[in-house]
Amino acid sequence: MSPLPSYAESYQKAGSELQIGETATVPHLVPKGPEVPIELRITAIEEGSANDLKGFEIPVNLKNARPIYVRYEYKNLSDADLSAQSIGAFVAIDDRDQAHAPVSTLSGGTFTTCATPTAKALTQGKTGQGCLLFMIHANGRLKAAAYKGHYRSEGGTNPQASYPIYYNPVRWTASKSATVPSGERRTIIQ
Repeated sequence: MSPLPSYAESYQKAGSELQIGETATVPHLVPKGPEVPIELRITAIEEGSANDLKGFEIPVNLKNARPIYVRYEYKNLSDADLSAQSIGAFVAIDDRDQAHAPVSTLSGGTFTTCATPTAKALTQGKTGQGCLLFMIHANGRLKAAAYKGHYRSEGGTNPQASYPIYYNPVRWTASKSATVPSGERRTIIQ
């Protein structure tokens, strides 16, 4: 990750396309607080196997889907303490340009294959890492992992102008979309 700036004044342009491993300075909206800069990097996108989900209750509409893991790292560039905060607002973009939200809960046990540890003492310059689980239809391909941030509805403001990456996320892609035979586990984008 790059050296710590005094305070990031500009964010990665909305709609930017980066390669896996490249970093972007993006906004993180502190709950009940300000929007602050973080440096974010998608480090890998991996396909899991159906065995990863054995014992968990999978909704009927996701029975033919396969697990995709998006791994990321981030650095706090602000003077706000981001300890115990979730750096969320990611989506997966498939080959039809449809956005998929990450799976937030699984019933049936503890899922450790793709866990995000709670960051402790995440003050300025400190780093954290995480992993997100997405379910992509068996016949679909993952085109990109994207960060869209959050926005707070504030009366009289234009959220599309105030929070542009929410509407046009920063994407991390590989040189080509990856197709992986069902049942195989391997890194599909890194």
